[in-house]
Amino acid sequence: MENKLSFLVYGGLLSWAVNLLIGFFVLVKNPDRKINRSFFCLNICIGSWSLGSFLLNFYPHESIGLLLLKISYVFAFFLFYFFLRFTHDAVEQKIPPRWLWFSIVSVAGLLLSLPGNSFISGVRQLSDGMTIERPGLVYYFFISGFALIGLKGLKLLLVRKGQLRGTALFQINYIFFAYTVALAAGVDYFLSILGIVKTYPYDDYVLFFSFSMLAYAIVKYRLMDIRLAFTRAGIFLTVYTLVLGIPVWVGWGIMGQGLWLFPVTLMAVLATGGPFLYLWIQRRAEASLLAEQRKYQTTLRQASAGMGRIRDLKKLLNLIVFILTRVVRIEHVMIYFIDRDTGDFHLAAARRHRTEEPAIARIESGYPLVKYLSAISLPLVRDDVSLRSRQEKDAGLAAIDQNMGELRAEIAFPVFIRTHMTAIVIMGKKSNGRHYTEDDLNVFSILANQASLAVENALSYEDMKKTQEQLFKAEKMATIGTMADGLSHQINNRLHAMGFVASDMLDTLKLRKAFFATEELRPLAEEFEHSLSRIQDNVTRGGEIVQGLMRYTRQGEEGFAAYSIDAIIRSAYEMAQFKIRSLEFRLLKAFNPETIPRVRGNFTQLQEVFFNLIDNAYDATVQRKADLRETDYAGALTISAHEVNGLLEIVFSDNGIGVKSSDRDKLFTPFFTTKATTKKGTGLGLYVIRKIIEDNHGGKVDMHSVYGQGTEMTISLATSKDTPPVT
Repeated sequence: MENKLSFLVYGGLLSWAVNLLIGFFVLVKNPDRKINRSFFCLNICIGSWSLGSFLLNFYPHESIGLLLLKISYVFAFFLFYFFLRFTHDAVEQKIPPRWLWFSIVSVAGLLLSLPGNSFISGVRQLSDGMTIERPGLVYYFFISGFALIGLKGLKLLLVRKGQLRGTALFQINYIFFAYTVALAAGVDYFLSILGIVKTYPYDDYVLFFSFSMLAYAIVKYRLMDIRLAFTRAGIFLTVYTLVLGIPVWVGWGIMGQGLWLFPVTLMAVLATGGPFLYLWIQRRAEASLLAEQRKYQTTLRQASAGMGRIRDLKKLLNLIVFILTRVVRIEHVMIYFIDRDTGDFHLAAARRHRTEEPAIARIESGYPLVKYLSAISLPLVRDDVSLRSRQEKDAGLAAIDQNMGELRAEIAFPVFIRTHMTAIVIMGKKSNGRHYTEDDLNVFSILANQASLAVENALSYEDMKKTQEQLFKAEKMATIGTMADGLSHQINNRLHAMGFVASDMLDTLKLRKAFFATEELRPLAEEFEHSLSRIQDNVTRGGEIVQGLMRYTRQGEEGFAAYSIDAIIRSAYEMAQFKIRSLEFRLLKAFNPETIPRVRGNFTQLQEVFFNLIDNAYDATVQRKADLRETDYAGALTISAHEVNGLLEIVFSDNGIGVKSSDRDKLFTPFFTTKATTKKGTGLGLYVIRKIIEDNHGGKVDMHSVYGQGTEMTISLATSKDTPPVT
């Protein structure tokens, strides 16, 4: 028991060494902050005062030990000021002049009393054999001053706690708790000095814990939960007590008390501070060696944060390659963007810093590199792939290595939108010849994540613009439909007038036929008569088209009745004549109108459905002819019909371009079109067809299509049994 307690005296040496390390650590972290500087001064005073207790017991001559103790108290006197200064810095306030004068007067008075016996009258032995100072009369004023300053500091911290929220409150809580522990250590020490406690105090070990917490609260701006902090501190102290304490305990048992404890204790202190010093030196060395790299990494992070403001996809991709080539100084950068129809990746943006070699225009979806990037979702370094392929003899990695060689890629990283890989960024070598580091890859991953958000924003903006354009077109079409009735009436009047004029001219020619009886004038008369007849025919044909247009725009005026699908098809085909070229497109009817039952529906609405289907089939055949360039190809639409369970199934089967599998689920979505250009379609046709057939007529619409071969649309409508089939 005696030896165990006697070992407490070395706490003064430990406190001195640890407090110096902690103070320097906090000061180096941020020497410009007031609280860091005042904390450093506070640590110097506390550590130096603690050293005096150790020296008193360490030196065999009592007079020398007492002299050294009195010198250490000089640092204790300055604690009046630095305790106040630290507390006011913690609550971000200035020291009031009265407290500053109190500190000056106190320090001056104590310094004057230190040489004699009025402050320390001598020494005495404690029950555990340790030596401690005996207080003089002035010492009681010293204790009173400390009590006053301690209570003032606690009050300041309590008031500040009630004014703060969030991280600042956490920081004050840490400081308040550590401050309270430090005051408790002071009470423990003064109780031993006054003889109330008969054993050597534990204050030096308590101060070590208290000032460690203060250092953590000052350095850290975002603090962990205080319970977690205690848990970590407890684990740290337990481990270090076992690792460093067991050798000392064994040595104490073998050799007893002696000078060997000084280097062992110093070694323990240095071992504690060694890892922190190592990390600090390492960070400084890395910062010096990698200054250029860290600079461009910071620039990349800032650039990635601003990409989301760019709405134009082309500008965004060009900005990314520009940043990478100029900031990181990469020889070449290419971005390949996915083609949603084929799944391949096409070159969308490229920039070459040194090399002039042309970039590969397309990366096929079947490339091993594409599949691997899609699976791992992380940047891929060619050096790593090459090494692994050689070591593991992996054919798959060898194929990826070959792909990266063809693309001249040192790094390839994917850009994902949700779960789909949308782009691949290919980067060449650095211009300075240096290798890509792990920090580079982390920054590129951040860049890829930010780029994916920016690309998604740009795509959404483009889709929104297209939707607005299509809505505008739909609105214009609705306006034209509203005007169509009046326009049709005006056109019809002109056609009637032209018909009357042509008819009058023909009658005049017939009445004056004798006038043209000569051989010279007879051919001229026949030519006039033929031309006027053609005018009459075209006027009649134009009138039929106008009547069809008027029926088309008058939605649902006739109501529901029984109609022959042959009549509806003829009417719809007449409406399509203004667009369809008969030499390029054939309409075939594969049903017998005499045996097919009528359907019950609205004639105008069904006419619109059939017109849209004929129009779509014609556009599909024109697109196939333009895309596939087949020499013997001829566009055709075959319409068949048969009755199934009380429904008439009407099948429109064309041999046009067909629909890609990726577009089938979107066909009936408003404003989605598969036609070659937006000028050829609004994306409303199939949507209107489904609405009319399924919502208005209770029927059904089915679609089957093979890209490059054709499309089959099946319309199912209820039949009408109340009237016999028409011929």
